[in-house]
Amino acid sequence: MTWPIITIIAYLLNAIAITIDKFLLAKKITNPAVYAIFISTLSLLALVLIPFGFHLYSLNQILIALVAGLIFTFALLYMFKALGQNEASRITPFMGGFQPIFVFILAFIFLNEILIPQQLIAFIIIILGTVIISWQNNSKATQKKAYLFAIIATLLFAISYTINKYSFTNQDFISGFVWTRIGAFIGALILLVPTKNRLDIKIELKKPKKQTSILFIFGQTAGALSFILINYAIAISSSVALVNALQGLQYVFLLIIIFSLSWKFPKLLEEKITPLIVIKKITATALIIGGLFILFI
Repeated sequence: MTWPIITIIAYLLNAIAITIDKFLLAKKITNPAVYAIFISTLSLLALVLIPFGFHLYSLNQILIALVAGLIFTFALLYMFKALGQNEASRITPFMGGFQPIFVFILAFIFLNEILIPQQLIAFIIIILGTVIISWQNNSKATQKKAYLFAIIATLLFAISYTINKYSFTNQDFISGFVWTRIGAFIGALILLVPTKNRLDIKIELKKPKKQTSILFIFGQTAGALSFILINYAIAISSSVALVNALQGLQYVFLLIIIFSLSWKFPKLLEEKITPLIVIKKITATALIIGGLFILFI
């Protein structure tokens, strides 16, 4: 299976996970560190991959992979800080549009990744489509702090994915992936240092859980599989920037799923459907599909 197919499946799974999250977990983020700690701690589940091809490489390579994972944890932290400013409908497309650009620049500088003209044209078209399809009008006042956190998060995600690509190039996927997840857990341990974070986690764990349904478990499983497949696509692809750029597909899948379910669950829709919005979504989808066609012809 080639990396484009793996990437498409990964973003489809992530779209499913996001839809379920919208349905089950629609609540304000209180302490962003708690969310980052939970997600990064769950990264240790990657240890189950050890019997399937884990090898020890040089200390230098191990440290690089650990750093990638640690940075990922702090990227999550700042992403949740940004979303906690109640600007999700603006922050999500902001990050979705800029992250591939940051990855493209970092990969060019540190990995010597150079896109051929055909790939570069496709990259630009897909990014344009991603911004258009995900951008939503919002009457709320722009919050500068939310955008500052979003920029930090986007840059940290880009750095993490770029280091991941370097790590996967110099060691096998399973070994590199396991070390990056251990690094993410180390990041979680660092976030546990402040007393407030530890107290908030205790409070969160004592809350009655309504999300223990099969649907919740399915959503979390889809999200985890998506993350693994995206990293595997990065490992075997020629360009980490292109893998990141294809997240525009995630918005296409999300749009299709939400529109399909909106007749029964209208709250899933975050925008009022108008002819102009429909035209915008169709145009953006055409750009993304056109970019994919240019990329793979």
